[in-house]
Amino acid sequence: MTDKEVFEKFMGWMGMKVFKTKDVDKQVVVNYYDIDNCDVRFTKCGYDEFYAGAIFDENSKMVKAYVDSHVAYTSDNCDKINEILKD
Repeated sequence: MTDKEVFEKFMGWMGMKVFKTKDVDKQVVVNYYDIDNCDVRFTKCGYDEFYAGAIFDENSKMVKAYVDSHVAYTSDNCDKINEILKD
């Protein structure tokens, strides 16, 4: 499996759904949002929603990624990915 496939599988287990994608300089940037529908084998605990995002290169290798809770919504990788996805 590629890094992208692994990340997508994990996001599915966490109850995360793709919110936005963008192709930038041979990289794919993806943001996910929490649909609060975890796989029955997986649990999570946070104060509010979770957010996630990742950048994958042309070979589907992970360049950067994050999984943050609402409280930690400003991690470095989150800020970088949100800046890229800004319209």
